[in-house]
Amino acid sequence: MMKRSTILILGAFALFGCGGGEGDQPSPAPAPAPAPATEAATASSGAMAADWISVDDGARTVTIDLVAGSTDANNRWNFNGYANGEASVVVPVGYTVTINFENRDPVNYHSVSVLAKAASYPAMFDDAAPVFDGAITSNATSMTEATAPGGGTESITFTASAAGEYALVCPVPAHAVTGMWIGFDVSDSGESGLRS
Repeated sequence: MMKRSTILILGAFALFGCGGGEGDQPSPAPAPAPAPATEAATASSGAMAADWISVDDGARTVTIDLVAGSTDANNRWNFNGYANGEASVVVPVGYTVTINFENRDPVNYHSVSVLAKAASYPAMFDDAAPVFDGAITSNATSMTEATAPGGGTESITFTASAAGEYALVCPVPAHAVTGMWIGFDVSDSGESGLRS
């Protein structure tokens, strides 16, 4: 008898305690979920601001704080956490670009060079000459003399003199072929920032 009355009391509580009274309004229907972005919409969207890319339109300069091995992504063979071309830095054509490069990978030497964009890169570069004069760190193809692991730094400065699609690539042997590269787009529309 005790169990039956407990069940009846709980049932009544559930019925009347949850807003089943006469004066209650029905809950509004939930808003429909936004439609996922289409590939065309994503492709046409502009570059976003990134805290590691600073643009001064008055001085016509861009400063990029590029960090190798900033996360565990791609076995630390990444730039600011991106690898395999999954993001692109965008700078306006004619701007002077400074890349402040830091290697936080605790083990491997890394480097950066602005090269022509490609579907894939070789395991070893015969020539890692950059597309813009000065757009390469020192000893870029060396496994023991590129920017040192554990916080080594280097800065390079160059002019992004021709619009087009390029890439920031690590030409240390085996790094680019395993995905250590991101896009570097020089825009003739004045666009700047990061596309991902």
